[in-house]
Amino acid sequence: MTDADAPHFYRNFPRADVSASVREYLRLHPSARFVADPSGTTRIFAGYRGTVLGALSPGLTAALELLATRSVDRDDLLDVVRNQEGEPALLKVSEMLNRLRAGGWLSVTLKTNGTPLLTFRPLGPAIPAVLEHTGDTAELRLSRFALLRAEGSGIVLESPLAHVAVEVHDPSLVGLLASLSAQHSSEAAPHGSVGARTYPVEWPEAVPAVLSALARHGLLVPRTNSVEGELRFAQWSPHELWFHSRTRIGRHDLPYGGTYPGRGAGDPLPAVRPPFDGPTVKLPRADLQALRRNDRPLTEVLEDRQSLRLHNDAVPLTITQLGEFLYRSARNRGRSFDGPQQVGNRPYPSGGGTYELEIYPLINRVDGLEPGLYHYDPEEHRLQLLARPGPALTRLTEMSRVTAQMPSPPQVTLLVTARFGRVMWKYSAMGYALLLKHVGVLYQVMYSVATAMGLASCGLGGGDSDAFATASGLSWETESTVGEFLLGSRETERDDGARA
Repeated sequence: MTDADAPHFYRNFPRADVSASVREYLRLHPSARFVADPSGTTRIFAGYRGTVLGALSPGLTAALELLATRSVDRDDLLDVVRNQEGEPALLKVSEMLNRLRAGGWLSVTLKTNGTPLLTFRPLGPAIPAVLEHTGDTAELRLSRFALLRAEGSGIVLESPLAHVAVEVHDPSLVGLLASLSAQHSSEAAPHGSVGARTYPVEWPEAVPAVLSALARHGLLVPRTNSVEGELRFAQWSPHELWFHSRTRIGRHDLPYGGTYPGRGAGDPLPAVRPPFDGPTVKLPRADLQALRRNDRPLTEVLEDRQSLRLHNDAVPLTITQLGEFLYRSARNRGRSFDGPQQVGNRPYPSGGGTYELEIYPLINRVDGLEPGLYHYDPEEHRLQLLARPGPALTRLTEMSRVTAQMPSPPQVTLLVTARFGRVMWKYSAMGYALLLKHVGVLYQVMYSVATAMGLASCGLGGGDSDAFATASGLSWETESTVGEFLLGSRETERDDGARA
């Protein structure tokens, strides 16, 4: 972002001149801080970003200090600079405000008769809103991507397509926003009116300015002919676009990365899950030295990898094969510490060594094992029985069969869960996205091992987390399924659903 860009981006922010009844008040972003080095150069920071403002005059420095203290209008800033440097310095105020706006350093509050209505908090450097609407405000509705949520003691309106978060100060605005989607201009609402339309607020004269400001940021869109219908937006469900925007840097001002948000809330979870109380079954271990000498080459394995959905129930998977598969793909090879957190070491990579993924084999047909739901202990290399066959396990098995379009139940469904606290104790904002990456790399390792062993394997794209919670008794929000992987003996005839 350059200073020359400021006038272009300036139009995307609420302006005091949109309505005589609405005034604009400015304040530095609540996370922003600024410092002046010994040379006199002022730098401003917020979270993971910062910029150089250069050498500021005494008047501009005083104005910046005032913006850091409280919300002020333009006249207050002019008075501060005038008192410091006189009238000639006032021209520099607009230049500094343009730079602060363009860089995403200024929060803007709209007030009517001294009552705060909305505060537009920038989430990053200003860019044109992709759903920006600057036309008639008479026929608007909430964008389908807009979300109202609680933040602290207040309410915030956001969208992954907007580069501001809007703090809602007047509760009647929530009713106003709801009324936009619930009624057309010919219908009535309980309070004041503007033109042909009525609104559920006590300050109707300010409504056009409020709606215009929200529309310029794409939070409100035309009731008809909105660009939301274009493929680039229509292809997204709201929750997927939210997930994409909030787990990457650039469209939020949340803490991000290894910030250890779990500190103070509880101790970090151990690298290996504590054992369950059920009966245990020791699994045969793979002979790694023999595999190093005789296993199929990596290129051959990768080129032959297929998703195979037919299992040979006449010659089912054996406990020895299952043991070798789990040993090669998911055992824990050791523990250590990274600062306050214990980390693991397994055959697949895991960000920060968190290794939050757990494997629960749902056994339907394995030679040497009773059917049931087990947990794989990656350190002791054993299975622990959690549940015997029943309605919940039948539901899980049938979900796997139908998802994979198999003619008969899969011999084994490896239910992959995440102990969320292992990742989210350390990482802010990106934790869930990170663990889904881990699911992907675990799938690849399991596919490769299955191919090398001549087994049928198939990763599924979804599953029933509630059914798993019922079967296992585990808390859905603490540990839940995030992946499913089918394993069985390979059918000798061609698998028509094979390659994927």
